[in-house]
Amino acid sequence: MRLIELTSTRTSFKTVKFNRTGLSLIVARHSKQAVKDIHSTYNGVGKSLLVELLHFCLGAGKNKGFEEHLKGWCFILTFEHAGMEYLVSRVVGEDKLAVNGREMKLSAYKDFLNTLGVFDLPASISALSFRALLSFFLRSGRKAYASCDGARSEWKPYYRVLYQSFLLGLDCHRVVKKHDAKKKLDERTSLAKKYKEDAELRDFYLGEKNADIELASLNEQIAKLRNDLSEFQVANDFSEREAQANNTRFLLVETRNEEAILGVRLRDIDLALELHPDVAPDRVRRLYDEANIVMPASVTKRFEEVEVFYSRLRENRTRRLEQERTVTLAKQSILQSRRIDLERELDSQLQFLDAHRALDEYVENSRFLSELTARQTKIQDYLALIEKYTNEAQMIRAEMGQATVETTVYLEGAKAHRDMLMETYRGFAREFYGNKAAGLIVKNNDKPDNQIRYDIEARIEYDQADGINDVRIFCFDLLLLFLRQSHSMEFLFHDSRLFAGMDWHQRLTLFRVADRVTREKGWQYIATVNEDQIDSVKVEAGTDFDRLFVQPRVLELTDEPDGSGKLLGVQVDMQYEKP
Repeated sequence: MRLIELTSTRTSFKTVKFNRTGLSLIVARHSKQAVKDIHSTYNGVGKSLLVELLHFCLGAGKNKGFEEHLKGWCFILTFEHAGMEYLVSRVVGEDKLAVNGREMKLSAYKDFLNTLGVFDLPASISALSFRALLSFFLRSGRKAYASCDGARSEWKPYYRVLYQSFLLGLDCHRVVKKHDAKKKLDERTSLAKKYKEDAELRDFYLGEKNADIELASLNEQIAKLRNDLSEFQVANDFSEREAQANNTRFLLVETRNEEAILGVRLRDIDLALELHPDVAPDRVRRLYDEANIVMPASVTKRFEEVEVFYSRLRENRTRRLEQERTVTLAKQSILQSRRIDLERELDSQLQFLDAHRALDEYVENSRFLSELTARQTKIQDYLALIEKYTNEAQMIRAEMGQATVETTVYLEGAKAHRDMLMETYRGFAREFYGNKAAGLIVKNNDKPDNQIRYDIEARIEYDQADGINDVRIFCFDLLLLFLRQSHSMEFLFHDSRLFAGMDWHQRLTLFRVADRVTREKGWQYIATVNEDQIDSVKVEAGTDFDRLFVQPRVLELTDEPDGSGKLLGVQVDMQYEKP
């Protein structure tokens, strides 16, 4: 696939016709009015916008900046693949576009690009697509120039390795296999870990309680409660009967208290009947005789009268106590009878209450049974999941271990290919830095805690120094183009951002290498370049200057105040790159 032309139906647009082979330079320079303006820059003339427009015509999604500022603009890209030209026209703000006059939706266009054959995409790996792989040949945005593998900064490590593996000619199915296995293992782990957040099951997960013992206890409780509920008889008037039983119990207690009081009274009466507080007359006489005192006749007569009086009084007292005792015994008999009746009645009421229960109690027991059953189910699910997770996790880990061994064997067998990758990359790096250590390394990632199959690293010694990272990216991208592994891309496009941090030597070498390789292979190297970046190598380039920096110019963009020298031909301020 090579680029031929980008144009627009708007007459102000600066059409870009790319050279068929070798270098194609889009140069940003100052206008004559701005040459002496120290505040003038090369920014905003359309260099990076060109990249976004190419992506727009090659299936990118909607661009918010375009939608706001370029709605209705139609851009037309002509590209060639396998000897056939394709003309793509797309209007900003519309869902459809046209390929060689045939209208299609954007989703259908992406499918068309996937099946065009630019990349030999395996049907079994859906993550591989034209749009993703194109990014290594047409980097978009500032973040795309931060690292070799990050042609799109939002890519996760797995996708970076997958795309690199495909373009480097490595077995990318192994990448997918480890990714899917680790993802599956993580899913099993996350399912188990969710129980750690459950207050009831957290102790089981942490091993502080034994789930099997807890489940056995629950089973026992549930069985007993279910048996109780099966024998449960609900009395609709349970509350009224319970109140009657409470009243009977109160009357019984009251009766027993009265009966006890009568019992005490009977004992007092019996005691009173046994006591004789008066002194017998014979005893009085004996006392007088013993004292040798002769009792006068009048006293004797008076004593006899008193004796008769107290005798009558004693008889009356005894008769009264006997009568009172008889009455008390009668009352006691009545109370005993009443107590017996109340005891029988209370026994009957309690037997009913024992055999029957309130509806509220039945509902409460049923609710408690539901709670126990829910907890039982939760623990059963937990145990089943843990067993399933353990078995599946062991199988997955075994498969991952076997895949790691197989990958080691595969890389050993692919040593010649890996050596070729190493030497080709080293060859490009050597153009810049001579014998400085450099190379592309592919190793088996044998760690089971990640989704990465290969550790791929393109290095140049001291590659954190200014400009070296940019050279590293250039060598890596050129390597991917040069290898032509599972693709037929015939162009490589770099934005002026790549050259900004380079010194003059690195910059001049880059264009010499790009020119030589693309001319030899019949490919394209397209670049947007600032005028000062070219001027910095003019002396050192010598006789190569015109060939490298003048003849390949396909467009010059200037910072005319009215915007006429810019790519769009008009002044438009917009943010079209993702932040």
